[in-house]
Amino acid sequence: MSGGPSTRTAREVVELYNLVVWNTRDFALAEELIGERVIRHDVGESVVLSHQQAVARIVEHCAMFADIRFELNLVVAGDDDEHVAIVYQSPMRTADGTELTIASMEIFRVVDGRITEVWNCGYKQGEWQ
Repeated sequence: MSGGPSTRTAREVVELYNLVVWNTRDFALAEELIGERVIRHDVGESVVLSHQQAVARIVEHCAMFADIRFELNLVVAGDDDEHVAIVYQSPMRTADGTELTIASMEIFRVVDGRITEVWNCGYKQGEWQ
């Protein structure tokens, strides 16, 4: 996982986003990996976030937890070097010590080294079995 934003593969961008941005709270790297706008797709709706809103979403979510970690159980990169699917679980601990884990799948679209779209149909509490 090396190189500048435009030389990274889509898989490298998605792995950096999950394993470094979220796990180490590297918000400067988030600035680098997030596109000028990000479309977050859900079933029946999509939300368009500006670059600033997308980065703020990460910062605000991290602030809700004393600890948050993404574990990538599966990463599948498309042949187009734009789409990457992940299966993840995310153990978290709140400031009061409450521990929980959520799990889901997401598909990312990466253009020119930046995340531009994310498909997620929600998550459930618990770990993958």
